[in-house]
Amino acid sequence: MSDSVSFGCACCSPRMLPAYRHDQVQWQSLLGDAAAQHGARGVPQAVIFHGGHIHPDPEHPDRKVEAIGIADGKVIVSGRLHDVRKAMTVFEPLERPLSGEQTLLPGLIDAHAHTLTSALIIDWTDLSPFDGQNLDTHYDIQLIEKRLRAAVKAAQQATPPRQWVMGFGVDPSLMTVWTDIDARFLDGISTQVKMFLLNASGHISYANTPALQAAKLDKDFPDGVLTEQQSAAMLVAMPQPGPEQMLDGLKRVFQQANQRGITTVFEASVGLLNGPAEVTMLKALAQTPAMTVRMGGALYGNSNDLMTWVNCYQPELSSDGNSLFTIRALKLISDGSNQGLTGFQSRPYQCCNEHSVPGVGAWGLFNFDPARKLADVMAVVAAAGWPILTHANGDEAITNVLAAYQMALSKVPPPAPTEAPVSSLPQAPAWARQRHRIEHASLLHDDTIGLMRRMEISPSFLIGHVGYWGKAFQDTILGKDRSLLLDRCASALQAGLRISLHSDHFVTPLGPLRCMEQAVGRVMEATVKHPAHGAPAHGEGKVLNAPECLDVPQALRAVTIDAAWQCHLDHQIGSLLPGKQADLVILAKNPLQWSAPHAAGMRDIGVLETWVNGSRVFAAGH
Repeated sequence: MSDSVSFGCACCSPRMLPAYRHDQVQWQSLLGDAAAQHGARGVPQAVIFHGGHIHPDPEHPDRKVEAIGIADGKVIVSGRLHDVRKAMTVFEPLERPLSGEQTLLPGLIDAHAHTLTSALIIDWTDLSPFDGQNLDTHYDIQLIEKRLRAAVKAAQQATPPRQWVMGFGVDPSLMTVWTDIDARFLDGISTQVKMFLLNASGHISYANTPALQAAKLDKDFPDGVLTEQQSAAMLVAMPQPGPEQMLDGLKRVFQQANQRGITTVFEASVGLLNGPAEVTMLKALAQTPAMTVRMGGALYGNSNDLMTWVNCYQPELSSDGNSLFTIRALKLISDGSNQGLTGFQSRPYQCCNEHSVPGVGAWGLFNFDPARKLADVMAVVAAAGWPILTHANGDEAITNVLAAYQMALSKVPPPAPTEAPVSSLPQAPAWARQRHRIEHASLLHDDTIGLMRRMEISPSFLIGHVGYWGKAFQDTILGKDRSLLLDRCASALQAGLRISLHSDHFVTPLGPLRCMEQAVGRVMEATVKHPAHGAPAHGEGKVLNAPECLDVPQALRAVTIDAAWQCHLDHQIGSLLPGKQADLVILAKNPLQWSAPHAAGMRDIGVLETWVNGSRVFAAGH
């Protein structure tokens, strides 16, 4: 482990936001109303789907069936249409024919996202470099200033005037000319309105002087560039959303997920905003039609709630398939983000002399001082039976995390045996059944991949790092050689690891088809030539490390069955085998037959219908 930089805690913070500290009667009333409404998710239907292209099993992508029948929230049968009709007779099903290139697949899974935070910020000013799922290659500081001035004007003209402007998604690393943001820049826009901006990485934020004063941070952080702990203090000082706002925000996030073909979201930080109250709220919400996704959750462990999680909760790995919200892991955060210059590296950032985060060294930061403290936390968590997700972006962070896993897990008795085979290794480690993960796993050396395989620690890749940030990593942040270590999907598969792809939403847009496209093509979208008018011309840009490109079936597995496996949900979802939950998506075209160079345009395949637990939760045009 490196001692080349002083370790500093970036996110071992108290609860970030008293978002649910309202009269419990108000929450109960809202959730009661939601339960009584006829929402997007109704009762499970009995349906036979037939025609088009039906691929029920991503582990056998060439296998097609004529028809598939669902009832009571589960897949009943698939195969020849005649046989399916016969088996489904008792359910008196409707029939849903598919035509032409329409394609039915298992529901798509986002293995790591932040739905609660996304709901919180959904009405903040959008300062992100994204236009839908596409990168805005004209993104610059002038655009940020224009949007902020408009937001300030709107706040001042509101009745009554609003005292705060909050923005999300700002990212200097993706500007046409990297321009750092600080209190001086924001004060130049307004000192009458308090301003708080959340960086796209989620690990940095910016505030103007009035906002710093409101949070009592102006003396210690006068430059207004903040890491997680200070961001938490800022959030507490801001106006708090009420239950109606949070519930509405969640419903809108779920709706967007359904529109992108997502049936399952793995919420990677349950309890980050307000501890155990979030578990209670999501459990109740899952009983209402407002919950239109299946949600697994990882409890946020970098907080004072850690021992509450360990002592009072248990992972729900054997839950009923009809349970739409279950806690399945515990999340730890070891470092920050590479594009935010807070991921922990073995060598200084290439741009450290031009760009830096105040208080953070040229190598980034690690959240456990000394690093052995991470192993101590892991040992406690694993001994309680929890699968562990550990966020690690920088290569040195990943080295430290694997060392911590080794120290911690060697002391933990093996979990009880299960009937399902766990590993193809002749001598798999005892902890393999817990399916521990490294989240993002951004920069992987060959020996790191080999060690992950021997330890049965699987990676979940934020593949947008390649598509959206690839050029910035190559040209500015890391340099050409180190950028080749980024999101080594193919190498991980070749080593025998199971992988998943995720959005880390709000860091990148929701969209498993987009994740597939970026994993197959690995096009650095900032290098794509754009027409004078119209949509971006995907597929014409430079490729980052072509040997790491996946084929389409591999990418599909990473957003279906292998993502389900990482989330301990593969016995319920991820494929459409008889007995599994009826979570499915109908697309306008077949991604398994996509022939465009670099999978260009796959993200734009139309989602026609999304079904969760046998109920249609989205239909295009409705």
